[in-house]
Amino acid sequence: MDFFIKQNATLPILKMDVVYDGRTDAAKDFYNILDNASIRFSMKLESNGIQKIFMKDAYLTEKYRTNPDSPREYYIYYKWDVKDTNKAGRYLGEFSVILANGDLIAPIRENLYINII
Repeated sequence: MDFFIKQNATLPILKMDVVYDGRTDAAKDFYNILDNASIRFSMKLESNGIQKIFMKDAYLTEKYRTNPDSPREYYIYYKWDVKDTNKAGRYLGEFSVILANGDLIAPIRENLYINII
């Protein structure tokens, strides 16, 4: 998964969604455990692994629902600071969901590449 942002920019906001493929109830369970979780974002330079952002606050917001009867869904998002995007390059990003009984790291299926151009 690739995300692009201009150097020294703060928009667009980086947001991720839980993939709900219907094979399990993982998305429903994930939304339930987010109530008491802390969410953090980290980003490191792909070429050498040096951290650019380490465990800064990330947030949760509800998706807009066009049908009021549809189940609630949420985005995890990170709002950029100018210092976060001041150096061009390709980075690996991850969200950490910190729970009382352990941590979850997202994304799970594929890497999140952040391209600052």
